[in-house]
Amino acid sequence: MQSSFRVLCHTHGVPPSTSIKAVIFDVGGVLTSPLRETFEKIQAGGAVDLSKVGPQFRDTFMVGHDGDLPSHRLERGEISMNDFVATLGEARDAVWTLMHPDSPHSLFSHVTPHDGMHRLVDDARNAGYKTGIVSNIFTEYIPRWDEITNHVGRFDSVVYSCSVGVRKPNRAIFDIALAELDIEAHEALFIDDTPDMVSAARNYGFVSVEVDNHDSAIAEARRILAI
Repeated sequence: MQSSFRVLCHTHGVPPSTSIKAVIFDVGGVLTSPLRETFEKIQAGGAVDLSKVGPQFRDTFMVGHDGDLPSHRLERGEISMNDFVATLGEARDAVWTLMHPDSPHSLFSHVTPHDGMHRLVDDARNAGYKTGIVSNIFTEYIPRWDEITNHVGRFDSVVYSCSVGVRKPNRAIFDIALAELDIEAHEALFIDDTPDMVSAARNYGFVSVEVDNHDSAIAEARRILAI
């Protein structure tokens, strides 16, 4: 999930790398259309007033740390979406409209695959790189994530937080992906749209690209991968 919206791409001057063996992608806001645009379209359509979503929802989802907040438990698969919505008090109805898979106005029903980022996936594979996914997501949205990523045959590792019981930025979820890809952290390029996740991965030894703008991020990833 995206925690802020900016217009730059940060890799701190990383040179093209010959040690990279795999590219690991987040899904929401990376392999999909920008989440901010989707929020704005839903609000413009009048289906939900984001001002009524409330600080509890914003504070629980729009953070990059790992803890025991209801949203964290949801993304670790410990509680259901219905359980999560029930914790939100007056914001419950607005959040249900925005987030629940049964809602016709759900955020994740409206996001679409980002063509340029998906071309990067395919071009990276064609160039010999392994590809993987590490995504914080809740159980109810696995079918939608599978549909968006079309991952069978395109990704060597798919790690969803709700399936493994751990979420970014906890190092354990990155270690699962590294083990499945049979690589070390410094051999992976990690692409995410949340600054805290990018910083965590970089601290773990990954080469990381932050998606503040898809075109800029794709160009930077292609430069690093020399494709």
